[in-house]
Amino acid sequence: SDTEFWDKMQAEWEEMARRNWISENQETPGQVTISTIEKGYYFHTENPFKDWPGAFEEGLKKMKEGDLPVTILFLEAAILQEPNDAEAWQFLGITQAENENEQAAIVALQR
Repeated sequence: SDTEFWDKMQAEWEEMARRNWISENQETPGQVTISTIEKGYYFHTENPFKDWPGAFEEGLKKMKEGDLPVTILFLEAAILQEPNDAEAWQFLGITQAENENEQAAIVALQR
C-alpha cells in the first residue's frame, strides 16, 4: 500500500541521516571507525554484541534467519574482535547490500 511505501521511505531517509550519508559532516554520533585502515566504515558504538563470543557464527545464523539488522551487529562485533577477518568483512558487505546500505556494503567489501 501507499502507506507502507512511504513508511519504508521515511525509515530509509532516517537511516541515511543517522549514518550521515546526506550531509558533508564526516563524523556520525553513535558510530566510530575501527582504525584508519577501515576508514569509511562506521561501526555502531551501541552494539550489544561487541564482546559476544562466537559473534561471527551467530551472525551467520541470523543471516540464514533473514534478520539483517541483527546480522550486521553480530558481524560488526566479529570484525571488532578480529579486524583482519576477510570472511567476516565479506559477509558484512553482502548483508549491508541486502539491507540496501550500498555505501557500507562497498566499504566492507573493499576491505
